Amino acid sequence: MMTDYSILEESQLIQHARKDAQAFDTLYRRYLPRVYRYCLQRVNDIHQAEDISSQVFFEVLNGLMNGKYQEGGCFAAWLFTIARRRVVDHYRKPQPEPLQESHPYNPEIPNHLEDLDEKKQLADLVKGLDEERQELLRLRFAAELSFEEIALIDGRNTAAVKMAIYRTVDQLRKRWEQTDE
Repeated sequence: MMTDYSILEESQLIQHARKDAQAFDTLYRRYLPRVYRYCLQRVNDIHQAEDISSQVFFEVLNGLMNGKYQEGGCFAAWLFTIARRRVVDHYRKPQPEPLQESHPYNPEIPNHLEDLDEKKQLADLVKGLDEERQELLRLRFAAELSFEEIALIDGRNTAAVKMAIYRTVDQLRKRWEQTDE
């Protein structure tokens, strides 16, 4: 009889994932989109984000098998701490020049030019923030982590993280409104 791991609570799933590849696959599928989006936001290259994501899950699997993850801890915080370290490692290595753009622009598709302009404008506003604020936004919106999970990763209390994110979003909103004038 096969177990339906998709219905298990996270703590139960993690216990099973230590012994059963099918359970780890369920855990992997649950978190892969969030890890990938986070990595993509950090490196802005599809192939690099895929490589880093696979490194993250390889390390997670090894960590589960070797007991590096402590029961009762916050799995998402542990997972994204690993993801942050792999991204930092990525930037420490010398990077070859890209052969082509990761996201080529196709001028043949004029329907979404306004959306593209707005996305670029927002991306420019975010790039104008310091790295700490950008990282908070990535963890909250690309990785879809809770304030509590971000606090565990960042080493601050939840209220401080929440306030920092709200202030950053408010700052972006004000800058956005200034660009519309």
